[in-house]
Amino acid sequence: MCQPATAQQTATTEADASAPNPDIVVTGTRITSNGNALPTPVTVVSRDTLLRTSPSSVSDALKKLPAFALSRGSAIQGDATDNATGNYLNLRGFGIQRNLILLDGHRVAPTSYTGAVDANILPQMLMQRVDVVTGGASAVYGSDAVSGVVNFVLDRKFEGLKVEGNSGISSRGDAYSWRAAAAFGTDFANDRGHFMASYEHFQQDGFVKEARKSGRTVYAIAGSGTQGDPFRLISDARNAQISFRGSIFSSPLAGQVFTGPGVTGPFVHGTPQGGSLESGGEGFYGKGSSGTADVKTDQAYARLDYELTDGINAFVQGVFAKSRNFNYFYPNLVLPLAVGTDNAFLAPATQAAIGDPLFIFGRVFDDPDHRIAVQSDSKTWIAAGGLDGKIGGLNWNVYYQHGVSSTVNSFINNTINGNLYAALDAVDEGSFRTGTANGNIVCRATLTNPGSQAGCVPLNAFGAPLSTQQAAFDYVFGTSRTRPEFTLDNIEASLSGTAFDNWAGPVRFAISGEYRWTSLDVTTNAPATLTADCTGIRFNCTPGATPYFSNAQVTPILVSQNVKEAALEVEFPLLKDSGLGNASLNGAVRYTDYSTSGGVTTWKIGGEWVPIDGLRFRGTYSRDIRAPSLYDLFQPATVATSGYSDAHTGFNGIIPTETAGNSSLTPEVARTLTAGVVFAPSSLRGLSLSIDYYRINMSNAISEVDGRLATVQNLCEEAGGTGPFCSLYERPLDFSDRSVANAPTLVRSTKLNAASLKTWGIDAELNYSFQLGSDGQMSLRGLAGYQPEFTSVLLPGTDPQILAGAAAIQQSGGVPKLRLTAFINYTNSNFSIDVMERWRSSLRQSTNEQENSSPGTYYAIPRVPSVAYTDLTFTAFIGKDKDKQLFLSVQNLFDKQPPAYVIAGFSGTPGFQYPSVVGDDVIGRYFTIGGRFKF
Repeated sequence: MCQPATAQQTATTEADASAPNPDIVVTGTRITSNGNALPTPVTVVSRDTLLRTSPSSVSDALKKLPAFALSRGSAIQGDATDNATGNYLNLRGFGIQRNLILLDGHRVAPTSYTGAVDANILPQMLMQRVDVVTGGASAVYGSDAVSGVVNFVLDRKFEGLKVEGNSGISSRGDAYSWRAAAAFGTDFANDRGHFMASYEHFQQDGFVKEARKSGRTVYAIAGSGTQGDPFRLISDARNAQISFRGSIFSSPLAGQVFTGPGVTGPFVHGTPQGGSLESGGEGFYGKGSSGTADVKTDQAYARLDYELTDGINAFVQGVFAKSRNFNYFYPNLVLPLAVGTDNAFLAPATQAAIGDPLFIFGRVFDDPDHRIAVQSDSKTWIAAGGLDGKIGGLNWNVYYQHGVSSTVNSFINNTINGNLYAALDAVDEGSFRTGTANGNIVCRATLTNPGSQAGCVPLNAFGAPLSTQQAAFDYVFGTSRTRPEFTLDNIEASLSGTAFDNWAGPVRFAISGEYRWTSLDVTTNAPATLTADCTGIRFNCTPGATPYFSNAQVTPILVSQNVKEAALEVEFPLLKDSGLGNASLNGAVRYTDYSTSGGVTTWKIGGEWVPIDGLRFRGTYSRDIRAPSLYDLFQPATVATSGYSDAHTGFNGIIPTETAGNSSLTPEVARTLTAGVVFAPSSLRGLSLSIDYYRINMSNAISEVDGRLATVQNLCEEAGGTGPFCSLYERPLDFSDRSVANAPTLVRSTKLNAASLKTWGIDAELNYSFQLGSDGQMSLRGLAGYQPEFTSVLLPGTDPQILAGAAAIQQSGGVPKLRLTAFINYTNSNFSIDVMERWRSSLRQSTNEQENSSPGTYYAIPRVPSVAYTDLTFTAFIGKDKDKQLFLSVQNLFDKQPPAYVIAGFSGTPGFQYPSVVGDDVIGRYFTIGGRFKF
């Protein structure tokens, strides 16, 4: 039986309450040993503690701990091709793909293209605790364990029946949620067998940004960041290029909008703020985007253990989970397109004023029925089985797992390019055939090329009411779907025990081997050609080149790789009960062979020294890796459209962008150092203090080199158009031409082992528990994360981005330098009170180190202030055993609103993101009432 223990010797949670068995396996090592003597820092938190303060999910609660930063969740704006609103944990902001997620010590099949795992799929009802290893662990657990490991540990010996349920709502009457769960466990066959199973459902409604005062104001960053024109925060921000009513970009009517069916009038402008930004006016913004996503999860789990003989145990288990995340992404943009002046929906006076055979037109559709939405539906199946036992004093086990994770990413109201172009080329059928109008407006292509563009419905996008054109919208907009399916099969075997005794005690070892086969199968509902049918279409459509869907179109692939691994871990005692105390060394080495990128070796050396009782020093140094995901390697070229500002020509508008993988990528390599001290004096029972230093350096990090970025553009400019990064741009004319006519017709993005990351910091944890009153117990737990350095260099020779202490939005940006979380619990025979307080330090606006000082980036905006949130839970016990409970939880007790922050990079699309820092609470005060009952 695996009983809980912690490397910090804490005793403040249910998971820590039991005295640890001297022979247990704790995350951070594969050697059976006492978990309190690990050189690797491990933070252990029980499931019950996490859910008491965050009743929604264990993962939501984990994200409130200082070790986690920039984790994804329902408050992250959804992504068009990946499940960005899933619960993806991120240790120290180092990347969701660089910490390894385990279930009972075993790797879980990815649910994201990045190779990361949505923790929403993991069974929670039978979860006992979560172990968070905050140091490199690739030599012990394999690839991805660069910043650490998050191991969700199940209670394999649960007996009885327990049911739980709760319901919650915000103080504003939205974000309604409910949760219901049950678990059962029993022994059988004279205690030789054990069976347990659980099921859990949770769902929470999202809300649009405008539902909240803090999300209703549309912010943007204006200015160029120079000393004379510093970045500044503006409100009521609008993009003045395109109107919700439709804008004309060429001809004598350029700059006008459609004020009624087919007729034009002046564009109502606001106050200019530089570039395309205005304050006020009728320009477009992210109207109707979600503040948080709808979330729905289901998890089912079953396990059967049986003792075959006195020395051999067998088990089989199964996991099924599904989750749905839905959010409104953005208003639907019809980007600047060529339209025939003879369009039948245009008033004759408008046609005459335009004069030219065609004009350039664009529009934003903001009505609720046609805004873009993103939905991700994930399903995960895991079947596993194994044997374990003892032979000759050694422990052995074999394990097999088959896991499949499939996610359908739906991009709702995606523009079907060919249909749009055909629908915008509308003519009067009578005028076209005979020269006499008959009022029957049809798509020109159906007349010029009979049989083509079947079902085409003409679209009047020129000021006509949208409510009367549902058939046209159904023809022009559709739902694109991509489905990445990951399959993971792995076979593991290990042998551990004592090799021999030396002068200080037993020398213990663990030998393990693993064969892992993974595949990625991506399918789509786009036609096999992935391109639009341009038959009969006069404008905008290029045969064989125009994408079928306007956004989020993914090319199908079927790729796989196999991984062979062998590892050795040794614990070597040095001192025992000597005048210098006790000491030991721990080392591990792993060789991994990837069929895609070859072999790589990882290793770890660590040690611990206990000079006196209650004082322990520990440290590790390791070489860790993160292998490129299959999608990093083999992502096919996909084309979408995006906003772009061209440093070469001054062009600022919408262009096609191409994204592709790189099969030459190699594993990322990091060097990690940890050193710390644990103080737990026996004279003061219940007190422990740990302080750990860490440093991670990664020199060949995989990064997406995006040609839209100013830094990448500058590298091409400095090379005079001949450098390697200039291949990211396709231009119609020679590089020497700097006119707008030479703006790129395509900008590429690809992945390279070109970036570097480095960070260092200090983690601290204080625990103290004591009796208060005749039957009361008080527990205090404080965790601190201090991260003064976190630096990223996208490409050699480019300016470093100083992420420590910088604000962050979406998955980019930095982390607060100081993060604090405190737990206070008082429990007696009748009730308990839990308080959780979390705080982050203030943040700079810029990731530039020399903010507000020459030659850095200049801001006329104050720092994003620090913020604190308080969660309070009252639990009443029914009966003497405390196994029946009713509770009331209030999260964000004081209704603290998130300080406003908008990243400068989203200035061209104001209102696209919720104006707050990742991790800040956008929901506000939230009430949850529920019960937990065990029988």
